[in-house]
Amino acid sequence: MSNHARRRGVTLTIQGLRKLNQAKVEVEIEQHSKRYTLESLSESTGLTPNTLSKVFTCSSAVDKRTLKCCFHAFNLTLTEDDYFYLQSNQNNLAEINPMPTAETSSLLKPDYNSAFDLLDARNKAPQTKKMVQPEDDLQPRPPTAPGGQMPLDSVFYIDRPIIESLCYEGIQQPGTLLKIRAPKQMGKTSLMSRIIAYAKSLGYQTVSLNLQLADADILQNLERFLQWFCARVSKELELLNAHSSTVIFHERIADFWDNSLGSKSIATDYFNDIILANLDRRLVIAIDELNQLFAYPDIIREFLELLRTWSEQAKAGGAESNAWQKLRLVTVHSTEIMMPLSIDPSLLNTGLVINLPEFTPAQVQDLARRYEQEITEQQIQQLITLLGAHPYRLQLAFYYLQQQTITLEELLENSSSATALYAEHLQQQWWNLQRYHELLPILTEIVNNPKPIEIKVSFGYQLQKMGLVHLEGDRASLSCELFRPFFLGVLN
Repeated sequence: MSNHARRRGVTLTIQGLRKLNQAKVEVEIEQHSKRYTLESLSESTGLTPNTLSKVFTCSSAVDKRTLKCCFHAFNLTLTEDDYFYLQSNQNNLAEINPMPTAETSSLLKPDYNSAFDLLDARNKAPQTKKMVQPEDDLQPRPPTAPGGQMPLDSVFYIDRPIIESLCYEGIQQPGTLLKIRAPKQMGKTSLMSRIIAYAKSLGYQTVSLNLQLADADILQNLERFLQWFCARVSKELELLNAHSSTVIFHERIADFWDNSLGSKSIATDYFNDIILANLDRRLVIAIDELNQLFAYPDIIREFLELLRTWSEQAKAGGAESNAWQKLRLVTVHSTEIMMPLSIDPSLLNTGLVINLPEFTPAQVQDLARRYEQEITEQQIQQLITLLGAHPYRLQLAFYYLQQQTITLEELLENSSSATALYAEHLQQQWWNLQRYHELLPILTEIVNNPKPIEIKVSFGYQLQKMGLVHLEGDRASLSCELFRPFFLGVLN
């Protein structure tokens, strides 16, 4: 270490993180699958959940004594190979190769500014050289306008520890079928990306597919869709021989297809014989925007049945003889799009279902701090009344408050300038609603009544899934006051 470099705390090496995770899993098995959460670990170690999150995600440097405490909780001894110091020397950054791999991806933050990419560079470099992180990278990045998937290293991502623990634990089980659902802009894809990052940290192979990439004519035909699905997974796994052309690759898939067996049967054989047979590691496939198939009832029914069958196959038989035990599946869909009535609801409720909730007041306060906004508990409650505890609406509010585009007083007054900030979001809600004409008179009645009103429960569930109302029994109220003046204008 050079004389002018300052030590800035320690973070786990890949070896150290694996050792800690392995010990955690072994203890959980001994406890008959009782899983650790950040809260339960906090009780046993005396460390705060926030500090523990930094340890297990390698997102920030911590004190060496913190790592010792975590290791001691699992009867481990911290060695020099389990951690390294972050320094402020910026010159060595040029030696870092910012190409993430499954072996070097972080638990939650595996991009080129994360601790794990530094670890990758450190482990590949000669041992006489120490890889370091520039001091600037340790500071929060300037905020960008909210919207879309949040980067893995975003300081504005609010953890949902219980939900994330369920997801991380779930994908370690053979045959897991994890289903994440919520209205748009609630953080579904951001959570999915962190599940994928966690799986990579365990050494799993991963595939992320977005059904928006499939052409409409592919989505309308089961055989074409399953061929596309198998081809995309194969391509993402780089099963195409380096010396073969893409044309030969697709011909190979086409040759495998024998219509006499049926598309689902062939897709199953392809996964078993071509994909899983060529893997020596566990595989997580994450399917985003599953709702793209909801417009095609026959296709979505057959596909969901197929995923359920694969999940059941993975849970049957011994590990040595069952290649399907390598497979874990994650699906993500937006609940504004209604499942066709002809589809058995159990197809969407099979497996581990995660309904993403709104933020708690404590999480809203945490988000405010990250945007450097001082806000009282009373103002937090007023903000939740106005915007709901909806992640995107809150992030947008704090972003514009930080940019001084609007004051907190103007925002809480639900002024015309506040409404203008959410114009696109409000139009999206209106567009979603217009596809279901039977819901328009029900929402009109709710908007015109400041107090909860009694409605038909089936309609209430639909409006709740769209994020428009809060439902308590058979009584519904508008989910946020931001909606009221807008919907009064378009519905009356």
